Amino acid sequence: MGDIGFSVVGLGMGKVRAPEVVQAEGARLVSVVDMNAELAEQIAGEHGCKSATNLEEALADPAVDVVFILTPSGTHGDLSIQALEAGKHVITTKPMDVTLAKCDEMIAAQRKTGKLLSVDFEERYSETNQKLKFAMDHGLFGTPVLGEARLKWYRSQAYYDAGGGWRGTWNMDGGGSLANQSIHWIDVLQWVMGPVNRVWGRTRVMAHDIETEDIGQAMIEFASGAFGGILGTTTFPLDCFAGLQVHGAEGGYISTRPEPKWFFIEECADRKEQLQRTTEARNSVENMVSALRDGTPLLCDAEEGRKSIELLTAVYESARQDGKPVSL
Repeated sequence: MGDIGFSVVGLGMGKVRAPEVVQAEGARLVSVVDMNAELAEQIAGEHGCKSATNLEEALADPAVDVVFILTPSGTHGDLSIQALEAGKHVITTKPMDVTLAKCDEMIAAQRKTGKLLSVDFEERYSETNQKLKFAMDHGLFGTPVLGEARLKWYRSQAYYDAGGGWRGTWNMDGGGSLANQSIHWIDVLQWVMGPVNRVWGRTRVMAHDIETEDIGQAMIEFASGAFGGILGTTTFPLDCFAGLQVHGAEGGYISTRPEPKWFFIEECADRKEQLQRTTEARNSVENMVSALRDGTPLLCDAEEGRKSIELLTAVYESARQDGKPVSL
């Protein structure tokens, strides 16, 4: 098999992520797509590939094997389904889409076409989160006790107003500080902690003119019996921290400090030396290439990508009921 051909769609975030395709062994950037023709031509010129102003052009190109979608959240589902039905494999950036119904449509399209659908949760590939997943899967922390996803960032009103004002809306962003900024860590939290039984959620708008939330919190009860929590806000005066705090009866991990820290009780101190990655891929592009060439499992396939949206949907449902528990 020759190089896997990619088309990057949406050059807001796409102009930052396109280099991942260029740098990935076994991948080739065939085209970039954006409604802004000048931007598309500029980025295409930087990478020596084709430019297009609509998805149909990329889908008609036989050199394109994979479509990498990096458009506003509420468009992920329809664009992914269109690409799958055109015979292309798909990577869509986070979140999978803004509703569970649309996620289910995407899963149905993936199953019908037999093409691969990956959700680009890049935090799953980080060195520390890879090791955290290994620690939890192999019981290095002992009995799970508590897992928290925490984010305190700053976003101005201008940020929410830019780009046509899609951010902080239900239809296109799927929520606010939880759905957009915190979703990476919500995903990693449920990935390492396992299935969720119940959630209690509260959200509020405190410092912006948006229809969703700029601060949200949730308490979680995992199926393992462990407790959990989520905090996500864009009201802090600066981008302070984002990460996880996870521990069991014998060890733990904190990544909301300047440097991630591992902790083990004295008699389990040697477990730190056992930590290792669970995959060789460093991003979703490398993972897709490996999946197509070698049959390597996708780190976040469609069913996996749906899980964080199910959890987020339950948090919002609880918040609308003034914090009443919602079962998953």
